[in-house]
Amino acid sequence: MKYAYCLFIFLCTAPVFAQPTSRGAFVEGISNEHSSFAVRVDVDRADRVYAKDDLLHVNVESSEDGYLYLLYRDAVGNVSVLFPNRFQKDNFIRRNETVPVPAPGSNFRIRMDAPFGNELLKAVVTKKPLTYIDTAAFIGANATPVDETAEKSFSKSLAKETPDWAEHQVWIQTVASRSGGLVDGGKRFAVVIGISDFKDSDIPNLGICHIDAEKTADILSKYCLVEKDNMILLTNENATLANIRTIVREELPRLTKPGDVVFLFWSGHGGQTSDKQREFLIPYDGSGKDIEGTMLMDETFGRWIQELDGRKVLIVLDACHSGGQANDAKTLSKTLSKSLDNAQTEWQPLRFAFTRLALAKDIGQKDAAVIASSNSQEVSYVRKEKDLSVFTYYIVNSLEESRNPLTHVQLCEIVKPLVADYVERNFAEQTQPHQTVVMQDDMTEPLILNP
Repeated sequence: MKYAYCLFIFLCTAPVFAQPTSRGAFVEGISNEHSSFAVRVDVDRADRVYAKDDLLHVNVESSEDGYLYLLYRDAVGNVSVLFPNRFQKDNFIRRNETVPVPAPGSNFRIRMDAPFGNELLKAVVTKKPLTYIDTAAFIGANATPVDETAEKSFSKSLAKETPDWAEHQVWIQTVASRSGGLVDGGKRFAVVIGISDFKDSDIPNLGICHIDAEKTADILSKYCLVEKDNMILLTNENATLANIRTIVREELPRLTKPGDVVFLFWSGHGGQTSDKQREFLIPYDGSGKDIEGTMLMDETFGRWIQELDGRKVLIVLDACHSGGQANDAKTLSKTLSKSLDNAQTEWQPLRFAFTRLALAKDIGQKDAAVIASSNSQEVSYVRKEKDLSVFTYYIVNSLEESRNPLTHVQLCEIVKPLVADYVERNFAEQTQPHQTVVMQDDMTEPLILNP
C-alpha cells in the first residue's frame, strides 16, 4: 500500500486512513464522450513524472457549474476520493474557475511514495449532486478510501444521472528516483486517415482521399521524424468508426506521453446536423440514416483529443462543405443530403475541430492547432491533374521542397496563397471558385514540422 503518495498529511503526521481493499478498474471505465461541456484536470509537472517525496499539486476546471468528484487510483489499484475533503468540504465548483487540490494555505500535502508505477487522476463533474453517493462521508478525512461498495454506488449513481456530466483523466508516473525513472525526450506519432470509398451507397465516393493519406504518411515519415513504427495509416474500409476510435481514443494515449508530438490528418467527407449545432466527420461505415451512431461527432472528437493533453497535437483536415455541387469538389451528394433529414450538410472544419476543444481551451487546454483546407462557406477541391486534393498537394510539396525547417504557422502561410491561386485559376467556371485555408492555433510555441 502506498501510504503517502496521494494522502493528505496534516502537519506531517501519520496517515489517517486504512488501506482500501478495492482494485480501481472502475475509475478508468468512467467515461462520457458525449458531454455538452468540458472538464480538465492537470498536475504541476509537465512530464507528469513524480519521484519519491515529490509533492503533487492538482488543478481542476470545468466549463460549466457543477459538482466535482476527484478520484485517484494508485499503481496497484487502490482508489481514494481526493475531493471533496475535510479542507474543501463543498464540492460545488463554478465554471472556468480553477479548483486547486490541496487548497492553498491548508496544512496538508500530497506526497509521493511507494508503490511506484502508472497512476490515474480522474475528475468527474455532474450538473447535480450524485444521489447514490454519501458526499458527507468524504469531508471527514483528508482522503477517503473507496471500497467495492462505494465503487458500485458511484457507478450506479452515474448510470442513473442525467447524461449531462463530464470527465477528464490524466495519467502520472511515480518513480523511486528521478534519475532512474525518466524516459528520454519526446517522440513523434501520426494517425493519417483518408477515405475515398464508403459503405453507404448514398455517400459519393471521392477517389483521391486515400491517396492524400498515403502521400501524407510518406512525407511525415521522410521529413517530419515520424518513425514508421509510430505511423498509423487508415484508408477506406479500414477507417471504420470503431477502428478510428480504438486508435485515437485508446492507442494514442497509451503509446504517447506528455511532451510527444501527435499529427492527425484526415481527408474525406464532413457534414453538419440539420439544426446546424453539431458537426461530424464521415468514416467508412458512416450512414446518413444513423448520424449519432455512425458518424464521428464533434463533441466526441474533442473528448478524444483531450486524452492527448500534454502532447503537442496538430490536426490537418482536408474536407469541405456541400453548399454546391461543383465539379472536382469534395462535396456530399444531394441523395445524402436528403437522407440527413433534408439537412443543409455543411463542412465547417474549424467549428468541428474546436467546438468541444474550445471548451477545453477555455479551461486550460494547450498545445493543439488545426489547419483546415477551406472555410465554412467553401468547398475543397481535387486537383485537375487528379493526383491529390489541392490542399494536400501543397502541404506535402511545401514540406518536401523546403530547404529550411518550417513551423506549422509558416506552413499555413505558405500553403494558403498557393491553394487560393490554384483554385481561382482552375475553377473560374464554378459558382464558388474560392478556397481559403484557415487555422486555429493554440500552440504554446510554434511546432517545427521538419527539424
